[in-house]
Amino acid sequence: MDADCIERRENISIEEFVECFLEPNKPVVLGATLTKHWPARSDWVTSEGRPDFARLAELYPTDLVEVADCDTTYFSDHQRTTMPFPEFIEKWQKGEQRLYCKDWHFTRSPSQYRAYQPLPHLSDDWLNTYYQEEKNDDYRFCYMGGQGTWTPFHEDVFRSYSWSSNICGQKRWILVPPGQNHLFTDDQGNWVHSIVDYNEARFPRLHELKKYELIQGPGETMFVPSGWWHQVQNIGDTISINHNWTNEFGLRSMYDRLGHDLLSVRYALRDVADMDGFEDQVQLVLGINSRMDFCGFFMFVKHMAAIYLGHCNADLCPLSTADSEPKGYKSARDCVDGYFLSPDSVNRALNRIDAVLEMLESNPTTPLISGDLKDKVKDLRETIRQAAPQEQIGLDHADQST
Repeated sequence: MDADCIERRENISIEEFVECFLEPNKPVVLGATLTKHWPARSDWVTSEGRPDFARLAELYPTDLVEVADCDTTYFSDHQRTTMPFPEFIEKWQKGEQRLYCKDWHFTRSPSQYRAYQPLPHLSDDWLNTYYQEEKNDDYRFCYMGGQGTWTPFHEDVFRSYSWSSNICGQKRWILVPPGQNHLFTDDQGNWVHSIVDYNEARFPRLHELKKYELIQGPGETMFVPSGWWHQVQNIGDTISINHNWTNEFGLRSMYDRLGHDLLSVRYALRDVADMDGFEDQVQLVLGINSRMDFCGFFMFVKHMAAIYLGHCNADLCPLSTADSEPKGYKSARDCVDGYFLSPDSVNRALNRIDAVLEMLESNPTTPLISGDLKDKVKDLRETIRQAAPQEQIGLDHADQST
Protein backbone atom coordinates (compact mmCIF):
# COMPACT_ATOMS: atom_id res chain seq x y z
CA MET A 1 0.00 0.00 0.00
CA ASP A 2 1.29 3.41 -0.97
CA ALA A 3 0.06 6.76 0.30
CA ASP A 4 2.43 8.71 -1.94
CA CYS A 5 0.03 8.39 -4.88
CA ILE A 6 -2.71 10.26 -3.00
CA GLU A 7 -1.88 13.95 -3.22
CA ARG A 8 -2.40 16.43 -0.41
CA ARG A 9 -3.17 20.07 -1.19
CA GLU A 10 -3.23 22.71 1.50
CA ASN A 11 -4.31 25.42 -0.91
CA ILE A 12 -5.85 24.76 -4.30
CA SER A 13 -8.06 26.76 -6.66
CA ILE A 14 -11.43 25.42 -7.77
CA GLU A 15 -10.22 25.32 -11.37
CA GLU A 16 -7.18 23.24 -10.41
CA PHE A 17 -9.30 20.87 -8.33
CA VAL A 18 -11.66 20.31 -11.27
CA GLU A 19 -8.86 19.82 -13.82
CA CYS A 20 -6.53 17.70 -11.68
CA PHE A 21 -8.88 15.64 -9.52
CA LEU A 22 -12.60 15.93 -10.25
CA GLU A 23 -12.58 15.45 -14.03
CA PRO A 24 -9.82 12.75 -14.07
CA ASN A 25 -11.52 11.04 -11.08
CA LYS A 26 -8.53 11.08 -8.73
CA PRO A 27 -8.60 11.22 -4.91
CA VAL A 28 -7.04 14.08 -3.00
CA VAL A 29 -6.75 15.24 0.61
CA LEU A 30 -7.60 18.94 0.98
CA GLY A 31 -5.85 20.84 3.75
CA ALA A 32 -7.22 21.80 7.15
CA THR A 33 -7.01 25.53 6.44
CA LEU A 34 -10.03 25.18 4.13
CA THR A 35 -12.30 24.19 7.04
CA LYS A 36 -10.78 26.32 9.80
CA HIS A 37 -13.68 28.81 9.63
CA TRP A 38 -16.35 26.16 10.22
CA PRO A 39 -18.14 26.70 13.55
CA ALA A 40 -18.00 22.94 14.23
CA ARG A 41 -14.20 23.05 14.26
CA SER A 42 -14.33 25.12 17.45
CA ASP A 43 -17.79 24.56 18.94
CA TRP A 44 -17.83 20.76 18.77
CA VAL A 45 -14.35 20.21 20.22
CA THR A 46 -12.46 21.09 23.36
CA SER A 47 -9.25 23.10 23.51
CA GLU A 48 -7.43 19.74 23.56
CA GLY A 49 -8.98 18.76 20.23
CA ARG A 50 -11.34 16.11 21.62
CA PRO A 51 -15.14 15.98 21.19
CA ASP A 52 -16.97 18.39 23.52
CA PHE A 53 -19.57 15.87 24.61
CA ALA A 54 -21.52 18.27 26.81
CA ARG A 55 -21.76 20.91 24.09
CA LEU A 56 -22.86 18.37 21.48
CA ALA A 57 -25.63 17.04 23.72
CA GLU A 58 -26.71 20.61 24.40
CA LEU A 59 -26.87 21.49 20.69
CA TYR A 60 -28.85 18.37 19.66
CA PRO A 61 -30.97 17.34 22.67
CA THR A 62 -33.89 15.78 20.76
CA ASP A 63 -32.30 14.16 17.70
CA LEU A 64 -32.62 10.44 17.06
CA VAL A 65 -29.56 8.81 15.50
CA GLU A 66 -28.64 5.47 13.95
CA VAL A 67 -25.86 3.75 15.86
CA ALA A 68 -23.85 0.82 14.50
CA ASP A 69 -22.24 -1.81 16.71
CA CYS A 70 -18.86 -2.26 15.03
CA ASP A 71 -18.35 -5.65 16.66
CA THR A 72 -21.26 -7.16 14.70
CA THR A 73 -21.96 -7.99 11.05
CA TYR A 74 -25.27 -7.53 9.28
CA PHE A 75 -25.04 -8.39 5.58
CA SER A 76 -22.54 -5.83 4.19
CA ASP A 77 -22.84 -3.50 7.21
CA HIS A 78 -22.99 -3.62 11.01
CA GLN A 79 -26.11 -4.12 13.08
CA ARG A 80 -27.73 -0.78 13.82
CA THR A 81 -30.16 0.58 16.35
CA THR A 82 -31.82 3.97 16.83
CA MET A 83 -31.41 5.96 20.03
CA PRO A 84 -31.60 9.57 21.27
CA PHE A 85 -28.41 11.46 20.50
CA PRO A 86 -27.67 12.29 24.17
CA GLU A 87 -27.91 8.56 24.97
CA PHE A 88 -25.35 7.81 22.28
CA ILE A 89 -23.06 10.50 23.69
CA GLU A 90 -23.31 8.90 27.13
CA LYS A 91 -22.51 5.43 25.78
CA TRP A 92 -19.65 6.80 23.70
CA GLN A 93 -18.05 8.37 26.77
CA LYS A 94 -18.28 5.08 28.68
CA GLY A 95 -16.52 3.26 25.83
CA GLU A 96 -18.02 -0.12 26.69
CA GLN A 97 -18.80 -0.93 23.04
CA ARG A 98 -17.48 0.16 19.67
CA LEU A 99 -20.55 2.23 18.82
CA TYR A 100 -20.57 4.41 15.74
CA CYS A 101 -23.15 7.11 15.02
CA LYS A 102 -23.55 6.92 11.23
CA ASP A 103 -25.60 8.56 8.49
CA TRP A 104 -26.99 11.14 10.92
CA HIS A 105 -28.92 13.75 8.92
CA PHE A 106 -27.93 16.42 11.41
CA THR A 107 -28.73 19.28 9.02
CA ARG A 108 -32.41 18.40 9.50
CA SER A 109 -32.14 18.86 13.25
CA PRO A 110 -34.62 21.24 14.93
CA SER A 111 -31.52 23.11 16.08
CA GLN A 112 -30.84 26.23 14.02
CA TYR A 113 -27.12 25.83 14.66
CA ARG A 114 -25.14 25.87 11.42
CA ALA A 115 -21.96 23.82 11.77
CA TYR A 116 -20.38 24.19 8.31
CA GLN A 117 -20.72 25.12 4.67
CA PRO A 118 -19.38 22.89 1.87
CA LEU A 119 -16.03 23.90 0.44
CA PRO A 120 -16.43 25.91 -2.80
CA HIS A 121 -14.55 23.15 -4.66
CA LEU A 122 -17.21 20.61 -3.61
CA SER A 123 -20.26 22.86 -3.85
CA ASP A 124 -21.62 21.84 -7.28
CA ASP A 125 -23.81 19.19 -5.69
CA TRP A 126 -26.49 17.88 -8.04
CA LEU A 127 -27.44 14.91 -5.87
CA ASN A 128 -28.42 16.92 -2.80
CA THR A 129 -30.00 19.64 -4.93
CA TYR A 130 -32.39 17.10 -6.44
CA TYR A 131 -33.09 15.14 -3.28
CA GLN A 132 -33.73 18.25 -1.19
CA GLU A 133 -35.97 19.92 -3.74
CA GLU A 134 -37.87 16.89 -5.03
CA LYS A 135 -37.65 14.19 -2.34
CA ASN A 136 -37.37 16.15 0.91
CA ASP A 137 -34.28 14.06 1.59
CA ASP A 138 -30.51 14.43 1.36
CA TYR A 139 -27.16 12.67 1.47
CA ARG A 140 -25.52 14.97 4.04
CA PHE A 141 -24.35 13.19 7.17
CA CYS A 142 -22.37 13.36 10.38
CA TYR A 143 -20.34 10.40 11.70
CA MET A 144 -19.13 10.12 15.30
CA GLY A 145 -17.28 7.32 17.03
CA GLY A 146 -14.39 6.26 19.22
CA GLN A 147 -11.18 4.33 18.72
CA GLY A 148 -11.52 1.46 16.25
CA THR A 149 -15.02 2.26 15.00
CA TRP A 150 -15.14 1.65 11.29
CA THR A 151 -17.10 1.44 8.06
CA PRO A 152 -16.91 -1.81 6.06
CA PHE A 153 -15.56 -1.99 2.52
CA HIS A 154 -18.01 -0.37 0.08
CA GLU A 155 -18.63 1.75 -2.99
CA ASP A 156 -20.70 4.91 -2.49
CA VAL A 157 -24.39 5.05 -3.36
CA PHE A 158 -25.17 5.69 -7.07
CA ARG A 159 -21.42 5.43 -7.71
CA SER A 160 -21.38 9.04 -6.52
CA TYR A 161 -18.46 11.09 -5.30
CA SER A 162 -18.10 11.64 -1.58
CA TRP A 163 -16.20 13.96 0.67
CA SER A 164 -15.44 13.59 4.37
CA SER A 165 -14.11 16.40 6.58
CA ASN A 166 -12.69 15.56 10.01
CA ILE A 167 -13.89 17.91 12.72
CA CYS A 168 -11.59 16.16 15.19
CA GLY A 169 -9.68 12.90 15.35
CA GLN A 170 -8.10 10.90 12.55
CA LYS A 171 -9.24 8.34 9.99
CA ARG A 172 -7.29 5.55 8.36
CA TRP A 173 -8.45 5.20 4.75
CA ILE A 174 -7.90 2.26 2.44
CA LEU A 175 -8.79 3.25 -1.13
CA VAL A 176 -9.15 0.85 -4.06
CA PRO A 177 -9.09 2.17 -7.64
CA PRO A 178 -11.89 1.09 -10.01
CA GLY A 179 -11.82 -2.01 -12.17
CA GLN A 180 -10.91 -4.63 -9.53
CA ASN A 181 -14.30 -5.99 -8.47
CA HIS A 182 -13.36 -9.51 -9.56
CA LEU A 183 -10.63 -9.59 -6.90
CA PHE A 184 -12.90 -8.84 -3.92
CA THR A 185 -16.11 -10.61 -5.03
CA ASP A 186 -16.79 -14.27 -4.18
CA ASP A 187 -18.37 -16.86 -6.48
CA GLN A 188 -21.84 -15.89 -5.19
CA GLY A 189 -21.38 -12.26 -6.21
CA ASN A 190 -20.86 -10.96 -2.65
CA TRP A 191 -18.05 -8.53 -1.92
CA VAL A 192 -15.68 -8.79 1.02
CA HIS A 193 -16.79 -7.23 4.32
CA SER A 194 -13.30 -6.18 5.40
CA ILE A 195 -10.15 -6.13 3.30
CA VAL A 196 -7.94 -6.34 6.39
CA ASP A 197 -9.65 -9.34 7.99
CA TYR A 198 -11.13 -11.83 5.54
CA ASN A 199 -11.47 -15.50 4.59
CA GLU A 200 -8.63 -16.24 2.16
CA ALA A 201 -10.35 -19.36 0.82
CA ARG A 202 -13.43 -17.33 -0.07
CA PHE A 203 -11.44 -14.42 -1.55
CA PRO A 204 -8.27 -16.11 -2.87
CA ARG A 205 -7.17 -13.20 -5.08
CA LEU A 206 -7.72 -10.35 -2.67
CA HIS A 207 -4.00 -10.12 -2.02
CA GLU A 208 -3.60 -8.95 -5.64
CA LEU A 209 -5.68 -5.84 -4.97
CA LYS A 210 -4.05 -2.52 -5.79
CA LYS A 211 -4.86 -0.22 -2.90
CA TYR A 212 -3.69 2.92 -1.14
CA GLU A 213 -3.66 3.69 2.57
CA LEU A 214 -3.43 7.08 4.24
CA ILE A 215 -4.17 8.87 7.51
CA GLN A 216 -6.53 11.85 7.39
CA GLY A 217 -5.93 14.40 10.13
CA PRO A 218 -8.17 16.88 11.96
CA GLY A 219 -9.67 19.50 9.66
CA GLU A 220 -8.62 17.72 6.49
CA THR A 221 -11.10 16.76 3.77
CA MET A 222 -10.91 13.50 1.85
CA PHE A 223 -12.30 13.60 -1.70
CA VAL A 224 -13.33 10.09 -2.80
CA PRO A 225 -13.85 9.80 -6.57
CA SER A 226 -16.59 7.85 -8.30
CA GLY A 227 -16.17 4.08 -8.27
CA TRP A 228 -13.30 4.03 -5.73
CA TRP A 229 -14.18 1.39 -3.12
CA HIS A 230 -12.95 2.19 0.37
CA GLN A 231 -12.81 1.11 4.01
CA VAL A 232 -12.38 3.60 6.86
CA GLN A 233 -11.39 3.25 10.51
CA ASN A 234 -11.31 5.93 13.21
CA ILE A 235 -8.17 6.57 15.20
CA GLY A 236 -9.21 7.94 18.58
CA ASP A 237 -12.46 9.84 19.14
CA THR A 238 -13.39 11.15 15.72
CA ILE A 239 -16.15 13.31 14.24
CA SER A 240 -16.61 13.91 10.53
CA ILE A 241 -19.07 15.65 8.21
CA ASN A 242 -19.69 13.74 4.99
CA HIS A 243 -21.59 14.27 1.73
CA ASN A 244 -22.41 11.95 -1.13
CA TRP A 245 -22.65 14.11 -4.23
CA THR A 246 -22.25 14.21 -7.98
CA ASN A 247 -22.39 16.65 -10.86
CA GLU A 248 -21.81 16.75 -14.62
CA PHE A 249 -18.45 14.97 -14.33
CA GLY A 250 -19.96 12.02 -12.46
CA LEU A 251 -23.17 11.70 -14.47
CA ARG A 252 -21.80 9.05 -16.82
CA SER A 253 -20.61 6.92 -13.88
CA MET A 254 -24.02 7.19 -12.28
CA TYR A 255 -25.69 6.01 -15.50
CA ASP A 256 -23.17 3.17 -15.92
CA ARG A 257 -23.82 1.94 -12.38
CA LEU A 258 -27.56 1.94 -12.99
CA GLY A 259 -27.07 -0.01 -16.23
CA HIS A 260 -24.89 -2.56 -14.45
CA ASP A 261 -27.49 -2.98 -11.71
CA LEU A 262 -30.19 -3.36 -14.36
CA LEU A 263 -28.38 -6.34 -15.88
CA SER A 264 -28.08 -7.95 -12.43
CA VAL A 265 -31.79 -7.53 -11.74
CA ARG A 266 -32.77 -8.85 -15.16
CA TYR A 267 -30.58 -11.91 -14.61
CA ALA A 268 -32.10 -12.54 -11.17
CA LEU A 269 -35.61 -12.40 -12.69
CA ARG A 270 -34.74 -14.39 -15.80
CA ASP A 271 -37.11 -17.25 -14.93
CA VAL A 272 -40.15 -14.95 -15.32
CA ALA A 273 -38.92 -13.05 -18.37
CA ASP A 274 -42.01 -14.12 -20.36
CA MET A 275 -44.49 -12.53 -17.96
CA ASP A 276 -46.56 -9.52 -19.01
CA GLY A 277 -45.01 -6.27 -17.85
CA PHE A 278 -41.63 -7.89 -17.21
CA GLU A 279 -39.62 -4.72 -17.90
CA ASP A 280 -41.75 -2.69 -15.51
CA GLN A 281 -41.16 -5.32 -12.83
CA VAL A 282 -37.43 -5.14 -13.53
CA GLN A 283 -37.59 -1.37 -13.05
CA LEU A 284 -39.52 -1.80 -9.82
CA VAL A 285 -36.89 -4.12 -8.38
CA LEU A 286 -34.11 -1.88 -9.70
CA GLY A 287 -35.62 1.09 -7.88
CA ILE A 288 -35.75 -0.85 -4.62
CA ASN A 289 -32.25 -2.33 -4.86
CA SER A 290 -30.46 0.70 -6.30
CA ARG A 291 -32.66 3.48 -4.88
CA MET A 292 -33.34 4.66 -8.44
CA ASP A 293 -34.74 3.24 -11.68
CA PHE A 294 -34.47 4.55 -15.25
CA CYS A 295 -37.44 6.88 -14.85
CA GLY A 296 -36.01 8.18 -11.59
CA PHE A 297 -32.67 8.79 -13.26
CA PHE A 298 -34.41 10.71 -16.03
CA MET A 299 -36.28 12.85 -13.49
CA PHE A 300 -33.00 13.60 -11.73
CA VAL A 301 -31.34 14.64 -15.00
CA LYS A 302 -34.40 16.61 -16.09
CA HIS A 303 -34.41 18.54 -12.81
CA MET A 304 -30.78 19.56 -13.20
CA ALA A 305 -31.21 20.34 -16.91
CA ALA A 306 -34.05 22.72 -16.02
CA ILE A 307 -31.77 24.59 -13.61
CA TYR A 308 -29.05 25.02 -16.22
CA LEU A 309 -31.52 25.89 -18.96
CA GLY A 310 -32.81 28.63 -16.66
CA HIS A 311 -29.33 30.07 -16.37
CA CYS A 312 -28.78 29.72 -20.09
CA ASN A 313 -32.05 31.33 -21.13
CA ALA A 314 -32.26 34.02 -18.49
CA ASP A 315 -28.56 34.84 -18.53
CA LEU A 316 -28.54 34.63 -14.77
CA CYS A 317 -25.59 35.94 -12.80
CA PRO A 318 -23.33 33.42 -11.09
CA LEU A 319 -24.53 32.62 -7.61
CA SER A 320 -22.37 33.73 -4.72
CA THR A 321 -22.99 33.17 -1.03
CA ALA A 322 -19.75 34.48 0.43
CA ASP A 323 -21.43 37.41 2.20
CA SER A 324 -24.59 35.58 3.23
CA GLU A 325 -24.80 33.95 6.66
CA PRO A 326 -28.43 33.02 7.44
CA LYS A 327 -29.38 30.76 10.32
CA GLY A 328 -29.72 27.07 9.62
CA TYR A 329 -28.71 25.33 6.42
CA LYS A 330 -29.32 26.60 2.93
CA SER A 331 -30.29 24.33 0.09
CA ALA A 332 -27.45 22.67 -1.79
CA ARG A 333 -28.07 24.83 -4.85
CA ASP A 334 -27.75 28.04 -2.83
CA CYS A 335 -24.17 27.09 -1.90
CA VAL A 336 -22.83 26.61 -5.43
CA ASP A 337 -19.72 28.62 -6.17
CA GLY A 338 -19.96 30.96 -9.16
CA TYR A 339 -17.18 29.07 -10.95
CA PHE A 340 -19.68 26.30 -11.74
CA LEU A 341 -22.29 28.76 -13.07
CA SER A 342 -20.21 30.70 -15.56
CA PRO A 343 -21.56 30.67 -19.15
CA ASP A 344 -18.89 28.15 -20.18
CA SER A 345 -19.67 25.89 -17.23
CA VAL A 346 -23.42 26.04 -17.90
CA ASN A 347 -22.92 25.13 -21.55
CA ARG A 348 -20.50 22.33 -20.62
CA ALA A 349 -22.98 20.89 -18.12
CA LEU A 350 -25.82 20.93 -20.64
CA ASN A 351 -23.67 19.21 -23.24
CA ARG A 352 -22.72 16.47 -20.78
CA ILE A 353 -26.36 16.03 -19.80
CA ASP A 354 -27.28 15.70 -23.48
CA ALA A 355 -24.53 13.13 -24.05
CA VAL A 356 -25.82 10.91 -21.23
CA LEU A 357 -29.41 11.38 -22.36
CA GLU A 358 -28.32 10.16 -25.79
CA MET A 359 -27.10 6.95 -24.15
CA LEU A 360 -30.38 6.59 -22.25
CA GLU A 361 -32.40 7.19 -25.43
CA SER A 362 -30.49 4.53 -27.36
CA ASN A 363 -30.60 1.96 -24.54
CA PRO A 364 -32.75 -0.98 -25.75
CA THR A 365 -34.54 -1.06 -22.39
CA THR A 366 -35.84 2.52 -22.60
CA PRO A 367 -38.61 2.00 -25.20
CA LEU A 368 -39.88 -1.01 -23.23
CA ILE A 369 -40.63 1.03 -20.10
CA SER A 370 -44.19 2.29 -19.75
CA GLY A 371 -44.85 6.03 -19.59
CA ASP A 372 -43.23 6.98 -22.93
CA LEU A 373 -39.81 7.41 -21.36
CA LYS A 374 -38.00 7.42 -24.69
CA ASP A 375 -40.18 10.25 -26.04
CA LYS A 376 -39.58 12.28 -22.89
CA VAL A 377 -35.84 11.82 -23.23
CA LYS A 378 -35.97 12.84 -26.88
CA ASP A 379 -37.98 15.98 -26.09
CA LEU A 380 -35.57 17.06 -23.36
CA ARG A 381 -32.60 16.53 -25.67
CA GLU A 382 -34.22 18.75 -28.28
CA THR A 383 -34.79 21.50 -25.70
CA ILE A 384 -31.15 21.34 -24.60
CA ARG A 385 -29.83 21.41 -28.15
CA GLN A 386 -31.86 24.52 -28.94
CA ALA A 387 -30.48 26.34 -25.89
CA ALA A 388 -26.82 25.29 -25.72
CA PRO A 389 -24.19 25.29 -28.48
CA GLN A 390 -23.10 21.72 -29.14
CA GLU A 391 -19.60 20.64 -28.23
CA GLN A 392 -17.78 17.35 -28.66
CA ILE A 393 -17.90 15.77 -25.21
CA GLY A 394 -15.56 13.00 -24.16
CA LEU A 395 -17.56 11.32 -21.43
CA ASP A 396 -15.52 10.30 -18.44
CA HIS A 397 -15.37 7.08 -16.50
CA ALA A 398 -16.46 4.18 -18.67
CA ASP A 399 -18.13 1.37 -16.77
CA GLN A 400 -15.79 0.58 -13.85
CA SER A 401 -17.60 -2.41 -12.43
CA THR A 402 -15.42 -5.19 -13.82
